[in-house]
Amino acid sequence: MKNIYTYIVIIFYSLCVVSCSSNQKKVVIEKKEIPNVIITTDINNKDYSITDEHAFLYLLWYLNNVSVQSVMLDEYNDYGLEILNNIIQCYAQDYKNQSYSFEARNFPSPDDLKKTILTDKEKGIKKVIRQIRQSNDSPTYFLVLGSMKTVKEVLFRAPDLAKKVRVISVASGIKPPDEDVCGNLNWNGWGRTEIFERFTELWWIENDWAFKGISEGEESNKLYNEVIHFGAMGKYLSEKENTFFNLEEAIPFMFLIDPQVNTKYPEFGGWTGNYIKPFPVERPNYWVDRANTKKWNYQKPCNTWDLAFQVLNERKMSIVDRRDDMSTSLLSNLNKLYSSNK
Repeated sequence: MKNIYTYIVIIFYSLCVVSCSSNQKKVVIEKKEIPNVIITTDINNKDYSITDEHAFLYLLWYLNNVSVQSVMLDEYNDYGLEILNNIIQCYAQDYKNQSYSFEARNFPSPDDLKKTILTDKEKGIKKVIRQIRQSNDSPTYFLVLGSMKTVKEVLFRAPDLAKKVRVISVASGIKPPDEDVCGNLNWNGWGRTEIFERFTELWWIENDWAFKGISEGEESNKLYNEVIHFGAMGKYLSEKENTFFNLEEAIPFMFLIDPQVNTKYPEFGGWTGNYIKPFPVERPNYWVDRANTKKWNYQKPCNTWDLAFQVLNERKMSIVDRRDDMSTSLLSNLNKLYSSNK
């Protein structure tokens, strides 16, 4: 009788374990929602286009993780459009290579990708407004790689869209201390300032100074030496003068691609650092990268500028500490992508 009882307990325990394992498996394989994104970029600017080029290469290697609706240039010129077309041509070579598995992994076709590039500012703004309005309940992410003037024009023309969009941008209105003294506007300061003053309810993440940590030290060079060996896009990178892979402008993409990120709770952080709501009452949906010191004045940073270098380093380190995880994930993804699906 005792043996029968023992067997019953073992069977019951086994069923519980199987049931729990099954439930765990369901959680693990649950698909992450593919976010709609609109990209604004100053890749048209010859002096600063290189970081945007690197950011686009990074995005294209994860393009099955987002749904690109449109790509908008801060200023429309032949240089910017040519750079984007050159990168897409490299993407097309890799996509069509039967030895790779882009198509099998649900990457968009080169033709579909090319259609997202807007070639006229006025028509582009109108198209983006339509796209956002047609997105129903799904939020559209504005991923800002340049100034915020284009985002400002969209929101000022259609202020009702502020409830439907989410903005992820790099840099705030004030330059960090290693670039200038306090009070000088950052390169995205003007469009940014106007949005900041008008849209207090806007869902918005500003990676303030932390983004500089992604290119700190020799890691960019090491990653460069790895990724240049992957397909036509890697070759494109290798043919540039720079011998580093600078992903500072890829921060908006990186936030959405990071599997550990919960977009409902950005303060939990991830590859792009830690975040904080500095104005939880006045701006309930606004986050900036968090410093460790509690003495930092987020509202008026110039009042605590004696802590600026400490805060800059703390913010950068929040990314440096996780950078290896990001690099490992990228290389793992590339190894799978540039191998036959068969």
